[in-house]
Amino acid sequence: MITENGQPGKANAFAFLEVCCRRVSETYGKPNSETWTNSDYVTLSHILFRQTHVRISPNTLKRIFGKIKTDSRYYPQKATRDALAAYIGHPDWDHFVDVQDWEARQTSRRSVALIQPETPPEPTSSRIQDAVPTRKPTRWSWIWLAGLGILGSVLVLWLVRPQPATTEPARLICRNPLGENPHSAVFVLQQAGATESATYTVLFGDGKRETLNASDSLHTHYYERPGRYFAVLQQDGVNVDTATIFLKTKGWTVTANMMHDSSRVYPIEVDGLFTGGKRSVSALQAAHAGIDTNRTFFMEFINSHATAIDGDNFELTAYVKSSPDRAGVRCSQVGLTVWGESSQHIFEVMKPGCAHWINIQNSDILKNGQRDDLSFLGADLRSGGRLTLRVVGKEAVVFIDNREVYKTRYTRPLRRIYGVKIRFAGIGTVNSLSLKDLKTGAVFDGNF
Repeated sequence: MITENGQPGKANAFAFLEVCCRRVSETYGKPNSETWTNSDYVTLSHILFRQTHVRISPNTLKRIFGKIKTDSRYYPQKATRDALAAYIGHPDWDHFVDVQDWEARQTSRRSVALIQPETPPEPTSSRIQDAVPTRKPTRWSWIWLAGLGILGSVLVLWLVRPQPATTEPARLICRNPLGENPHSAVFVLQQAGATESATYTVLFGDGKRETLNASDSLHTHYYERPGRYFAVLQQDGVNVDTATIFLKTKGWTVTANMMHDSSRVYPIEVDGLFTGGKRSVSALQAAHAGIDTNRTFFMEFINSHATAIDGDNFELTAYVKSSPDRAGVRCSQVGLTVWGESSQHIFEVMKPGCAHWINIQNSDILKNGQRDDLSFLGADLRSGGRLTLRVVGKEAVVFIDNREVYKTRYTRPLRRIYGVKIRFAGIGTVNSLSLKDLKTGAVFDGNF
């Protein structure tokens, strides 16, 4: 038999593939793949990439599951089979096949045991009595027999005791993780064996959250700023799953919002931002967009797009000037964010004395000024300054005006970079920004 991709196939190879497809559909939550629609294959493609980092297109999945009929049987490449096996809990395809072989051998052995001839009959009671002299049971014999009976009863009760139900952690899946600004994301909450009292919290990654219960299976959320978001599902305060949402831009955008107003944001249209000397947005432009400039407000300059830059080996340098003294601005802060494929880098710099409000994150390493001493990130940048984030082999170092102020090592890789955000309290200026891969030399096309 020759498969569609030209590989010589064997009947047992396709049998393993059938078993794998059945396990994948069960893990996905819809065991009958014949009822799947196009959206199921799109969703499964996103899930596989998120969990295995292998891209399998929806059409390829349709060929594997037989949704797309072909003249010859389709047999996927090894990398694709490895990804499918990893999704159902195996290190790779070979391990999955070995487990199926072992289970088949065990089944065969049990079948052989069932058809073995009966063992010869035991000697009759009369022969036993002839061979063994009759002995009258003693008092200690009865005590031993009673003890063995009690022990056997306890053992039986222990073996038949009710076993606690084992449930898999709940999962959060975004059906439409890619989009532009704004974006209404559709989330599916999969709960394997959840009790009626189970409650969950979804942290959407934009500062908003929602509490769900066991009766909720679908929820939508409105994202109103571009960027990359990591929606975290929590159960009893413990993170159990993460879904990624990516809203890309065409070049640089600027969005403003006012403190304590979560009802809306204010996109500001600026032609040729960061070109031709346009390094900031004026208070007049912010007011025309609807911002009350007499209150505390923030501006976010965002450029989000997928790059080939390694998020674990890069250098970002920005010359910035924080907001001058004005109504509603006391800490004159600036924050830099670098989005990665699976996590992010964030650090903020504020006037000394405002360290209580500072946050810093390098993938799985997070620190907050309310719990940690982050006074080393206190600096007055109203007259301008240089901020640098250098990451080499998952070791992150922060510099302020070429002075090293912080170093840490994280474990969860970011992989590719998906964009940059620069956030100011009030009116801020970006005089220059450069981001480059320290291994390949590739540069961020939002450099200026």
